[in-house]
Amino acid sequence: MKIFSKAMIITLLISVALVSGEYMSIHTLAASEGSTIGSISVKDLSESDLKKKLNTAIAEWKNNKIEIMIGNHKVRLSGDDFLFDVDASIQQYEVAIDKPWYAFWEKTPIVHEPLQVKANHSLIEKIESEAKLKGGNIDQQVLEAASYLKKSPIEIQINDVSIEDAERISFESISIPDNLQTEVETIAKELDGIMIEPEKTFSFNKVATQVGSNDDAMSLVASALYSTVLQSSFEVIERHQAEDIPTYVKPGYEASVSPFLEQDLQFVSHSHVLAKIMAKVEDGKLKVSLYSLPGNPQVTISEKDRQTVAPRTIYRYTKSLDEGESKTIQQSKPGLWLLIFRTITDENGDTKTQLISQNYYAPKNEIIEKSSIEAPADTNATANAEDGNTDNTNGTDENVDQSDHGQTEDNSSRSNNSKSQTNKDQSNTSTHKKATESKNGGTVPKGSYYNDSGDIVTPKDTK
Repeated sequence: MKIFSKAMIITLLISVALVSGEYMSIHTLAASEGSTIGSISVKDLSESDLKKKLNTAIAEWKNNKIEIMIGNHKVRLSGDDFLFDVDASIQQYEVAIDKPWYAFWEKTPIVHEPLQVKANHSLIEKIESEAKLKGGNIDQQVLEAASYLKKSPIEIQINDVSIEDAERISFESISIPDNLQTEVETIAKELDGIMIEPEKTFSFNKVATQVGSNDDAMSLVASALYSTVLQSSFEVIERHQAEDIPTYVKPGYEASVSPFLEQDLQFVSHSHVLAKIMAKVEDGKLKVSLYSLPGNPQVTISEKDRQTVAPRTIYRYTKSLDEGESKTIQQSKPGLWLLIFRTITDENGDTKTQLISQNYYAPKNEIIEKSSIEAPADTNATANAEDGNTDNTNGTDENVDQSDHGQTEDNSSRSNNSKSQTNKDQSNTSTHKKATESKNGGTVPKGSYYNDSGDIVTPKDTK
């Protein structure tokens, strides 16, 4: 029993020694296969060696160019803008890989710890002064990149910024019909505060369909947004005009959207600064504003070639109306044609004018229905026509009858005239002296005679 107890004690002491050695090894050597601190490998390094290696890496990072990119806007930083704490970084790493002394059989975990770093006052000042931004979690994003010694340029994602230093570059206000009040207000709340980042396409339907489905309400909000975008330098990628001339906004400034018809409003900013959409419903009106940081070009909108398109009158014949009856089933309304141009003036004074849209609103033609029932025939007129005593010239058949009758009268007249001329010739022959020879001594036809003037007259029927 005593021997067994001594053996157990010896075994226990050896185990404690091994565990203590392993425990001490962990704390004296920051060695862990695959683990990193600030992306720097800590494999097979003692604590002192690790500290030296981290300080060297931080110094090299600080000496290189440090830039952050906010959209297309670049902000230059320096190493003095960051305060690194190497000792706290190593201590945090040791805590992460620590394990109980009794779990000596477990492998040391692989961890990737960031460097402990804080922002100097100069870092926040540079972001606010050079980028004209406040908030938006920018400094935290910069410090996170620095804690892993990421290479420049460091891209910053902006979810929100203060418009305290921004300027309003455009505005539109539209009255809301009572039946669309709720839907418009819901969409406006979803739209309010959205950031427009450079070179990223914005889709209105992607935002609006998250909270709405009424095409009329969506088109009204889209029109207000499109009107503000027109007054900026943003490129309009997709826009659809209304079929009828809009009354809630100026013609050419509206945007009709419909997810079902795949009609969207899309645009993109090529500016190097951020922009922010502000939308709200106030006093029965939708108010949409576009704010941007300084650096946007000047924009003017012009309208050209405005022409009124005259409507036509269309007649439709129907048996549903009584004889001679007519009614107007659609009132006429003139259409419209116009062009929208935008002139952009950059900071150097160079101007560029571009055609934004060609807008054609078809006129509404006047439509009149008329009776297709004809008037009944006049029986008295028909009887007179059969007797040949009518003077009606409206019927085709009657016109033919009159033509035949007139032709008969012409033939009889010519026959009577011929007879009259023959009788006249015979009468003249009996009352005048017969001619026997011509003036030059030649013979004359039989029946020839001298008239009162002494000229020889030859009858026409003389052979």
